[in-house]
Amino acid sequence: MIQVDIVLTQNFPILSLTLITEPLRVANRELGTRVWNWRVLTANGGLVSSSSGFELQSIQLDDQRADIVLMVSSYAPEQALAKPLLAWLRTKARSGSMMGCVDTGAMIFAEAGLLPNAPAAVHFEALRGYREAYADQMFADRLFDLSENRCSSAGGVATFDMTLALIARFNSRDLSRRVAEILTYRPTEHVGPQQRMLTETSLMRLDRNLGRAVGLMLAHISDPLSIAEVGNQLDLPEWTLARLFQRHLGQTPSAYYRYLRLSQAKNLLQNSSYRISEVSRLCGYDNPETFARGYRKQFDESATRTRKKQHAHDPKRTYTSNL
Repeated sequence: MIQVDIVLTQNFPILSLTLITEPLRVANRELGTRVWNWRVLTANGGLVSSSSGFELQSIQLDDQRADIVLMVSSYAPEQALAKPLLAWLRTKARSGSMMGCVDTGAMIFAEAGLLPNAPAAVHFEALRGYREAYADQMFADRLFDLSENRCSSAGGVATFDMTLALIARFNSRDLSRRVAEILTYRPTEHVGPQQRMLTETSLMRLDRNLGRAVGLMLAHISDPLSIAEVGNQLDLPEWTLARLFQRHLGQTPSAYYRYLRLSQAKNLLQNSSYRISEVSRLCGYDNPETFARGYRKQFDESATRTRKKQHAHDPKRTYTSNL
């Protein structure tokens, strides 16, 4: 029997838990016996609430053997940082368990010292903030990852892909494909940066040149190109780009490019401790006043207001490693 210990924190995302347990349940059904067994654990045991308000009964962290340990944290993982949890994770890693984390669980793994040689996939919104606080090499801009003794997902539906990879590793690729088929899921073939999935799937299906143009924009957030330069690199006239963006996205190429840059700015304001002036620079604005006007127009609030709202929602947020 393959034992999986799923460690939750308060306000965990129930989608992530479901995308671990349901594929394993279906795998057991297809195998005709309980090959996969799982438990839900928390630091103190007892009831644990999901971010959507569902409650589960959990077991307190213990010394039982586990083949796989998966850390599923809340959107404020720093609130779960505690020496007993970090020590328990280190012990499990030393015992030979495969160690895995989902989305923000990567921050807890970083605090526990579990990532120096095996970077964890992290959601693109949190990626730059985590890299700011820890070593860059600890975090990977990909949907999911599986190595010899580590696994991780950037959260969301990518957790399904991580679980399928575990089934393929411990059972077989045929069983993994069968589980995906039963749950009417098509596993991702995307292996590059997360945001480029937009251009390689949805936008490419609309129009290949549109996808290429947006991909180029995403690659030049901090050093934006002119629309003429985008066209030149793709060997397309500006009027063709204008027509494509208007037809499929309902706006000009410049407006969409500005939206991408300002959306990245909002991510940084919410998920990093960069000063607003630095956020402005990282998103291609040399003039802070131009950035401030554009941000307010795009989101109907100031960048300062966005940062204050995030602080009010989570006053303890800090990416400082101190345990």
